[in-house]
Amino acid sequence: LYLAHPQPHVPLGADARFKGSSEQGFYGDVMQELDWSLGQVLQALDEEGIADETLVVFTSDNGPWINYGDHAGTTAHLREAKGTTFGGGVRVPCVARWPGHVRENHVNDINWMTIDLFPTMAEIIDADLPELSIDGRNAISVLTSEQGATSPQEVYLFYYGRNNLEAIQWGRWRLHLPHTYRSMEGR
Repeated sequence: LYLAHPQPHVPLGADARFKGSSEQGFYGDVMQELDWSLGQVLQALDEEGIADETLVVFTSDNGPWINYGDHAGTTAHLREAKGTTFGGGVRVPCVARWPGHVRENHVNDINWMTIDLFPTMAEIIDADLPELSIDGRNAISVLTSEQGATSPQEVYLFYYGRNNLEAIQWGRWRLHLPHTYRSMEGR
């Protein structure tokens, strides 16, 4: 199942049951609904007796639109946000649950990306990858925090706009190449 929640994307949306439910304004209300919705999915897995054999991955495709102020979340200490190739635009939380495989209450800081999800899932279910080349790589060792696990990719390339290469991530280092600069700060 692929479930993409549209509520946290501008324009924000929250069901009437959640409006005014948080102390963080409308964006907080949206997060309350998102939390409830994910809880419903996890409860259904429990009720069907398949929670222990189901991998759940919760993540985002990009950082927040900080130019929308309190309707966008935060990048914490990361530079910039959605619409840029800086950390605040591309580094997002990823929370996974797979009992017996993914360690509980463990924080893993090894780089991997959503492009690596498809080949990782294929590995888990023993499915063949397509004959055509894909960008993602199997990240099961990172997902399960195996001893000695490393990023599935030696390097990540960050493109934006009309296929413009803007940044290269190699381990903990990132090189930003000359490009038209966009800033979301203060907008």
